Amino acid sequence: MWSLQSLKDYFTRRNFDFEDPSIDLYKFHPQLKFFFAINGIFFNNADSKLRFIWPFIYNSLTIMALTFEIIFMKHGITIKDYAFATECLCYFIIISSIPIVNISVLLNKAKVMKLLECLDKDFIYVRSLESRYKSPFLQGQLLIWQLCYAWFIFTISVASLFVVTCLLALMYQSLFVTQDEHTVRPLPFPMWLPNDDPYRTPNYEIFLILEIIVCFNFIQTFCVFVYIMFHTLLHYYYVMDMIFLDFEVIFKDVDETVVKLSRHHPRRITVQMELNRRMKRIVNWHLSVFRSVEFISSVYGPPLVFQVSVSSIAICLMAYQIADYLDQGKIHFLFILLCLAACIQLWIPCFLGTLLRNQAFAVGEACWRCGWQETPLGQLLRSDFIILILRAQQPVTIKFTGLPKLELETFSSIMSSSYSYYNLLRQYDST
Repeated sequence: MWSLQSLKDYFTRRNFDFEDPSIDLYKFHPQLKFFFAINGIFFNNADSKLRFIWPFIYNSLTIMALTFEIIFMKHGITIKDYAFATECLCYFIIISSIPIVNISVLLNKAKVMKLLECLDKDFIYVRSLESRYKSPFLQGQLLIWQLCYAWFIFTISVASLFVVTCLLALMYQSLFVTQDEHTVRPLPFPMWLPNDDPYRTPNYEIFLILEIIVCFNFIQTFCVFVYIMFHTLLHYYYVMDMIFLDFEVIFKDVDETVVKLSRHHPRRITVQMELNRRMKRIVNWHLSVFRSVEFISSVYGPPLVFQVSVSSIAICLMAYQIADYLDQGKIHFLFILLCLAACIQLWIPCFLGTLLRNQAFAVGEACWRCGWQETPLGQLLRSDFIILILRAQQPVTIKFTGLPKLELETFSSIMSSSYSYYNLLRQYDST
């Protein structure tokens, strides 16, 4: 068994060789292959039909769960049990994201592989550079590694608590509750059947297993979806740090006197070629950011549209459930955690979108402040600087039809809408 120190060393990558000359994306982030494999993307045998088996199984179970939730919502509205109806609607919205994410990834398999290839090329290139480039880049990758497992643990904890609390309650009933107390065996999510009792044997056992599987599906889909989002966005945030480092030394160790020489003089041509080489690397870094964000947009655009569109409703329904339980003198800590997770999963892409946007605008400022006006060499790259500054005015953001800009202002707007919907729902409930 691993000791606490072993877990700490694994989390901090204490035993990882950061100077390994063969380091690449998959050596630093081995979890990527596993996460994509369970979502139907294989690396060793990319065209294998076996990759569709597991996605087909859990998407089929998800569609079954969505059908049940629609039945439950209709029943709750019919009997005017709006707490039951809103809870089922909340679960319906959350579970709906599972097939949307998986279908989007499977249909854009080629773009996913291209995106991973770009990430890997960055690793291979940076490992060949000097320490001033490699160290901050790998430290950024270490942060991504740690955030991955922190998010994974948080997501597993939230989903597992629904199952664990149910099993603990079931164990308590089995050990201490007598038959004449007429208790109902618990399920992670409430159920109802039109002409049958879902809590009788064997219905109860079947639905318990199905609900546990749905919790697992949520973990493997939504956890990976959000992780890939912040992995790629943070990766290119640190790539733009490489641009800043390049601007700091763009005129370093270059002979300024060649500016006075003829344009065709060999010394001036040599200096011009060196400056062009340095500028080319900066431009390639910059273009790679735009290109990769386009890949991210095409792959994860549909899930993000759904996520942003329905988050205000989902958060509103969770807040309503929490308030309804408080009115009864109870605390629904599972819904409190679920509401917190819903806010975090929305905040992450919005925060990173703002971070990446500001970092991209800072590229233009770095170009302007690189010292071109303090050296005559600046006139040799004047047109390149103008083009790059103009290019840097275009915001680096995920774009997709129907998707607002992913930034903190969007998060604030969604939270305001959630609060407004919550107030309307509470007012309707009190009448």
